[in-house]
Amino acid sequence: MFSKKLKISLLSGAVAAIAAVLPMQQANATVGQLPACIGTYKCGMAGAGLSIASDPTAAAINPALIGRMDNSAIISMGWFHADVERDLTGTYANTAGGKQKSNTDDFVNGSLGVNYRLDDNYAVNLSVYPGGGGATNWTNSRTGAGTSTSADRKINWKMFNAQLGVAYTPNTMSSYGLGLVLGYATMRTDSKDNQFNVDGNWAKDTAKGAGFQLGGQWQLNDDISVAADYHSKVWFERFKKYTSTFNSTVDRPETYSAGIAWKVQPATTLALDFKHVNEGSVDTISNPSAQGCNVKECGGFGWTNINMIMVGVEHDATDDLTVRAGYSYNNSPIDNEAVFANVLFPAIVEQHFTAGLTYAVMDGMELGISGYVTPTKRQRESGAGDAFSTGMAGSTLWHRQYGSQVSLKYDF
Repeated sequence: MFSKKLKISLLSGAVAAIAAVLPMQQANATVGQLPACIGTYKCGMAGAGLSIASDPTAAAINPALIGRMDNSAIISMGWFHADVERDLTGTYANTAGGKQKSNTDDFVNGSLGVNYRLDDNYAVNLSVYPGGGGATNWTNSRTGAGTSTSADRKINWKMFNAQLGVAYTPNTMSSYGLGLVLGYATMRTDSKDNQFNVDGNWAKDTAKGAGFQLGGQWQLNDDISVAADYHSKVWFERFKKYTSTFNSTVDRPETYSAGIAWKVQPATTLALDFKHVNEGSVDTISNPSAQGCNVKECGGFGWTNINMIMVGVEHDATDDLTVRAGYSYNNSPIDNEAVFANVLFPAIVEQHFTAGLTYAVMDGMELGISGYVTPTKRQRESGAGDAFSTGMAGSTLWHRQYGSQVSLKYDF
């Protein structure tokens, strides 16, 4: 048995390590520009579990769960690999090099959370977790037919969030939570002001943001619980170095979520969640690209809203071992007439298959692991959109991912 002092030392060292990595973490989007899940517990269930108080980072998806947990802390560290390919064709497309793969394909991420009970009715929480983003780095430019330029070929957008939350639990049947969300984002692209070879291209730009989250969780009976959550936009500052590239602030979109968990057997719980991502609330994400519209309504990615369904199961195999599995589906936010406009940001993944487990290695301490894989998603430019779409009909993107993470949780 390890002493409590040693447990705290191990946790403190891991927290310090992940806190150093978080600001440097790479883009980590798997659902549009948002992470599909946070932490090993939820990621083992494909993001499901809006009403399950699994670990302190669960507050990041529903602050009401703060009131369902005792004093605990958790850290997670993860990695994922993205295989993104393109095959461009058309009037404006750069077909040099033929079919090619993005050179940016490995990403790290992490999260941490601490939950603390003030009394029987109130608890507080601090969670730090990925906010999303995206990155590609093509060998050849996207536009400029038959050329091999150093511009219009890469982007790196990173976000992470910190939430300070509080929950009120008036009775054993309900809990309500509020979170203040602070965001930090960095941006680099070689498309500065649409001038590809000027001083300052690929310059690092930063923006800070803020938002809030409201959640509720209700225990209907011993076996069934339900939950609902609203996450506001994280309203970011305007990127100052890329004001022409992005025609508005690049905010984290608002989301609406609802979920139910049912203990189908004493050791087995099934969870079903639904999430709506309002991409239309962010102008530069939802606006069409730069052809055939008013300048204030152009220059965007042309995204549509995302609807996501998540199904997960967890089973207590033994007193120490819990195993999890899950599946999620979301529509691609990129319509077929906006494929070419999103060659730099091809967020077309739609399905996630996941699995994970946690194991109590000693009293009050659990190790966790989760992993996921996405089937290859292929999407082809229809040519039914603006002039870019019409001129690039047939351009095709492929995207698949796989990744894993590990965690250490300590109850104190």
